[in-house]
Amino acid sequence: MIVKVRNTIPSVENDHVFLLQCLRILNVSQQTSYDNSIESFEYHSYKPYVTSFNKNDEIRIPINQQDLYVLPSLSSLYIDGKVNVYNSTTKEKVSNVHFVNNPVLFLFRDIRYELNGVEIDQIKIAGVTTTIKSYLSLNENNENKSKCTRVWGWSTGGTSNTSGGAFSTSIPLKNILAFAEDYEKNIINCKHELVLLRSNTNLNAIKLNTSEVVEDIIINEIVWRVPHIKVSERERISLLKHLEKDRDIPLAFRSWDLYEYPLLPKTRKHTWSIKTSSQIEKPRFVVIALQTNRKHNAKLSMAEFDHCHVRDVKVFVNSSYYPYEGLNVSFSEDKFILLYGQYARFQQSYHGRQLEPLMGLKEFRDVVPLFVIDCSRQHETLKGSIDVRVEIETDQEIPDQTTAYCLILNDCIFEYKPLSNIVKKIS
Repeated sequence: MIVKVRNTIPSVENDHVFLLQCLRILNVSQQTSYDNSIESFEYHSYKPYVTSFNKNDEIRIPINQQDLYVLPSLSSLYIDGKVNVYNSTTKEKVSNVHFVNNPVLFLFRDIRYELNGVEIDQIKIAGVTTTIKSYLSLNENNENKSKCTRVWGWSTGGTSNTSGGAFSTSIPLKNILAFAEDYEKNIINCKHELVLLRSNTNLNAIKLNTSEVVEDIIINEIVWRVPHIKVSERERISLLKHLEKDRDIPLAFRSWDLYEYPLLPKTRKHTWSIKTSSQIEKPRFVVIALQTNRKHNAKLSMAEFDHCHVRDVKVFVNSSYYPYEGLNVSFSEDKFILLYGQYARFQQSYHGRQLEPLMGLKEFRDVVPLFVIDCSRQHETLKGSIDVRVEIETDQEIPDQTTAYCLILNDCIFEYKPLSNIVKKIS
């Protein structure tokens, strides 16, 4: 009997993994080590000075004690409240209230973070900004699994509340501010303040049936839960030496800047001059999203977007333009695979992860048709101010009451001196 042996050629990657396993297996003399540099990790709750959170109110949550080691990237915002909805026909209170996706952040206009009294990060139109960013960054297989995201109200189809409209959420700060997402180090010897500006309307947070009317959305409590770190004596001495030298400590992150065009003209081609920025604030990604008659309209979800028959979007950074070739999208003929590919590749380019987008092809078309333009690779010779403009081209005239949003993800660098309490932006 002849036995045939199939020759296999192991890949370089498999060889590398096998060698690492062999090294671990054979290293019998390796000593056990423990990391005791952090002695305790405790959450502390901070509340605002005011106890009422009405429309247009500014809500400040301070951390005034300076001799602390705090970790904002792992902090969270706890919000408790109640929605009062009644039936205009029967005049009875509605017990089953339907929230849109990411509803609580639609209750706030702006959210910003201040360090030693200097604003280092801010998002505008908090609900729209965080919704677009979460559609881009979330997936089903990383730490932001669907069961966890429901804690802060994230559900792409919205949420039906059967408890009479009472709600409570705990939202990680890294899902609200770019600074908390990117800067994962502790901050020493600084005053912190989280500032929230309440929106002037409640209609964007809920979705009503024909006969339903929202009476009010009441926020009962807002708590900022921040980790405090207690370090070992050795680490404390090392940090104190750094503090005494008062050297600049860099704070680098990628900011989320949202720009709004309230009413697009009824045309098939429109040019939008977005902004002029410095050399440091280079745009890395530009995301265009459109909505038709959704703002302040509780009959439609503010957390969803419309394609408006857009055929092509081109972003100009000074004289350079992105993408190099036109997209030639056709939503009526289901020809938008190139657009979906740009959306799917965002996580790989921005987060360095595998391609695992949150939305499938059909969901992308119906719920979140975002135009994600990657302009992260730019000429080093680009000097001086940077002008950003967008050209939008459609197959049909843009409908009435259409709002355009442009989310730009920029480089942003601050520095702070822990002893002299100086915070400055690098420009």
